Amino acid sequence: MERCRFTSSWGGVVSCPDPADRFGFCRFHLDCYARGEIDIRGVISERVTAQKRRRRINFHGLATAKRPPFAA
Repeated sequence: MERCRFTSSWGGVVSCPDPADRFGFCRFHLDCYARGEIDIRGVISERVTAQKRRRRINFHGLATAKRPPFAA
């Protein structure tokens, strides 16, 4: 099974390591897509204004050691 195609904006090269489900997204990012929080390309919507939620979407699945200090 392929990995999720969501790419974090942290460096623009780090991808979500979770297995892909539908549309190439993992279940978490697929739920974000269904809720309108990201588009089909994986870009986070400007309507998501809560920074905590934006970070959760952006850094989902990344190892704690790789997260920048502000992403906690």
